[in-house]
Amino acid sequence: MVDPDVVELAQVLTIIGTFAVVMMGCVIVGLKALKRRPPERPALDDNRLQHLEQAVDAIALEIERISEGQRFTTRLLAQRQADGAAEPAEPARVPRVDPTR
Repeated sequence: MVDPDVVELAQVLTIIGTFAVVMMGCVIVGLKALKRRPPERPALDDNRLQHLEQAVDAIALEIERISEGQRFTTRLLAQRQADGAAEPAEPARVPRVDPTR
């Protein structure tokens, strides 16, 4: 037969071992969570800010060019209508396709 003291010692060691494994797991998970913390965002330096300003200025210039083209086209169409130019052509008819076929 097995000595009762040995059985009691085995039970205590099992409890302590299980507790140690659980605690080590918690520590490892906690350390990984701290390691995954996002880094601090760097401040915009002058070079990046200047580059951003240049990009915004270039976009504004292109938008102004587009609007100038649109104004020109609108004025041209208005002049054609005022001069009595022919009516705009009727759009081409596209045959319909029956989707059930």
